[in-house]
Amino acid sequence: MNTSKLSEYPATARSEYGFSLIEVVLAIGIFLVTVLALVGMLGPTLQSVDEVEKTDEIASVVSTMNAFLQSSPEIALGSSKFNAIYNAVLADGSATAFVYRFYQDQTDPEAPLIVRLEVGFAEGEPVGSNAKVNQPDSNPADFANAAGPIYRVVLSPSSVIPLKYQSEQTTNSDGEPIAKRNDTTGIYELKATYTDIAQYEEGYFAMEVRVFDEDPPGASSTFINQTTNLNSIKDVEPIFTYNTAVVR
Repeated sequence: MNTSKLSEYPATARSEYGFSLIEVVLAIGIFLVTVLALVGMLGPTLQSVDEVEKTDEIASVVSTMNAFLQSSPEIALGSSKFNAIYNAVLADGSATAFVYRFYQDQTDPEAPLIVRLEVGFAEGEPVGSNAKVNQPDSNPADFANAAGPIYRVVLSPSSVIPLKYQSEQTTNSDGEPIAKRNDTTGIYELKATYTDIAQYEEGYFAMEVRVFDEDPPGASSTFINQTTNLNSIKDVEPIFTYNTAVVR
């Protein structure tokens, strides 16, 4: 009777040609532990990537806004940009601006989408018309066509402005006087006397800048309308807050 060559070897020799059940189970267990460890690391890694991207986006918004405030001639064509920004902030206690990207309308439906950046004050602010969002020269920009978040930037007087101009004051733990936020609006305010820029003697105007993000179409989802109602954002946490200044 014919027999296989494998049967001619003793059991101890035949075991060299394969794995035992215990070995297979152990290998699978080690593999699963490794996979689970990698999956566990994936969540924090993706979160870190998301945080880095968000940090870069905020840095871009801050840089764009600062460049606009410091350099845009359209804020006050033929007159003082310092005066225009000062008056815009003091008119209602704050001024609102927006930074966002939008899909530009294309006449050719086959043409690739073009994404553009727009930065400007809200439509109701007392600045030059070309320094406002959603103007005809924006080709045309529209919140409904936003490509990603719409960043609402709220400018208000800063606490670093000399105390003689501050409307409300308190003291710190050392008993030293410091500026105090208005309990109703949540911002620092200047005394009524200094809403007249002629009475403001400093060579700079420091502003607190709060950045909020909204989902498209924006200017209506998180807040009431384009020109921000301070009461509506008093308890809203901004994604970033910093101070900047314009000089005369």
